[in-house]
Amino acid sequence: MQRLFFIVIAGILMSGCASEKKKQELERVSNIAYTTIIDSIYSSMPGKITALNGRVYWHDVTEADNFIHVVDASSGKEVYSFGNMGDGPNDFAMPIPSVSTEGFYLSDLQKGIEHLFVFGEDGACHVDRGSLEKNSEVTRMLHVGKSTIIALTPGAENLFKVSCNGTTQAGGKFPLSEKVGNAFYLYQGNIDYNANRNRLVYSSMSFPYLATYSLDGCKLSLDKELSEKIDYTVQDGNLVTAKDSKRGAMELALTKNHIVTLDRDVVVEGEKPKGASPRDPSTLPHSLFIYDYELNLTHILNMQFPILRICGDSQGDVVYAIVLSPEYKLIQINISSINDSRNAK
Repeated sequence: MQRLFFIVIAGILMSGCASEKKKQELERVSNIAYTTIIDSIYSSMPGKITALNGRVYWHDVTEADNFIHVVDASSGKEVYSFGNMGDGPNDFAMPIPSVSTEGFYLSDLQKGIEHLFVFGEDGACHVDRGSLEKNSEVTRMLHVGKSTIIALTPGAENLFKVSCNGTTQAGGKFPLSEKVGNAFYLYQGNIDYNANRNRLVYSSMSFPYLATYSLDGCKLSLDKELSEKIDYTVQDGNLVTAKDSKRGAMELALTKNHIVTLDRDVVVEGEKPKGASPRDPSTLPHSLFIYDYELNLTHILNMQFPILRICGDSQGDVVYAIVLSPEYKLIQINISSINDSRNAK
């Protein structure tokens, strides 16, 4: 009986060792190759970027006319620009850009308008103008095909609203269980969707938190969460994080096989300088954190320059980024090469 007991214990220990061996260790990569698409972006503050079918769309938040710029990733040439701010019926007040398999969407829930831009085989851009229900609760929005919209609503009763086929369902799980008055600001974050994997990913900007969801019709189901302990207090009904607590990822991008976030790797970069202006671009993080879709952190890419924006291509494993080197420029990184890298620290 005693011998059987030791055999069972040995089997458990060996099984545990085997599981540990299967788990990939975190690798830091210091000099991954990249390609420059545009060596100078003439904007004091480039906004959100998205990618679709070999084109990169970047938003110049400082411009009122033609604020969306479309760049051919293979040639680096700007092929189109559109979008005007103003009071006219086809002008935008609070534009929200997004892409889907249908094309590039530019939506404005303050004015209740939406434009779909599609490039034809002739290279011309065709515009389909439509309307949306006005909604001041939405801060991020994704289109999943023609009939489904996923909206981030951090200040509402639920984190997301899914509209499809004329119906709307609320869903999603807030990172924290407390009901607080500053939820609209606390749960601001980024969302992205990989249609090939049917995965929605949400990342919080206030504190470290990632979550993946699957979409079934209009219903979102939570798959996995990744979070760190958060030091906070509740004051006058509002949740306040400690001054020295870690912030969440600035940006989120999805590729075919990876979830990518823009964050500071304190092991390599050190802590953000205290007293630095929030608008000081030199204090931007230099690192891309690479996860698989099970939320395992597998690699950290330590780039040699500050990074402002990122986006991915869910058809492949390319990440596009606007970086500061020394001016803003647009680059692309093929992260499928990281598994063959021998540059890990």
